[in-house]
Amino acid sequence: MPRYATSTSRRDLRWLPNALTLARLAALPVLVGVLVAADGPTSPLAAWMFGAVAVTDYLDGFLARRLKAVTRFGTLADPLVDRLLIAVGLVGLIMLDRLHPAGPAILLARDALAVAGFALLARRGIEMRVDIWGKGASALAMAATGLALLSAATWAEGLFWAAVVVGVATFLNYARVAVRRTSTSTRA
Repeated sequence: MPRYATSTSRRDLRWLPNALTLARLAALPVLVGVLVAADGPTSPLAAWMFGAVAVTDYLDGFLARRLKAVTRFGTLADPLVDRLLIAVGLVGLIMLDRLHPAGPAILLARDALAVAGFALLARRGIEMRVDIWGKGASALAMAATGLALLSAATWAEGLFWAAVVVGVATFLNYARVAVRRTSTSTRA
């Protein structure tokens, strides 16, 4: 009698992290639609959707490492989808008139400059990686954005502004590292 595997092997699930990244990307237009339809200044439905999409970010990274399924696509697409998710949430906060637009605009500019800077440096052969502080800043920005979409409480606004400060600080650190690496590569 043939023996059938009772569980799926890790190798069979290696597609899952990239599929989650693509599902997160596909959820963004739906989130935009929910935000456009929202009355404001908060949108619990948008907040819960934002949170669900954000949680899958951590899940796909965990699975990629656990299943030994880290791919070039995932290393490029995952941070891009993270930035797009945060951008949708930040634009949503502006549309809902939830916060002063300066905070979301600062985070949007920070992300745009960081992505452009990382790409420009990569063309010059200088690879920049997101460090633990950058990951923490992104996690804080995601949490603060989701909570600001959910609640109009003062603490949610305070957490959001803390995310802005941490985001700017990590950007300045990346700029410092980029300048150092650029001057080192120029001398070499």
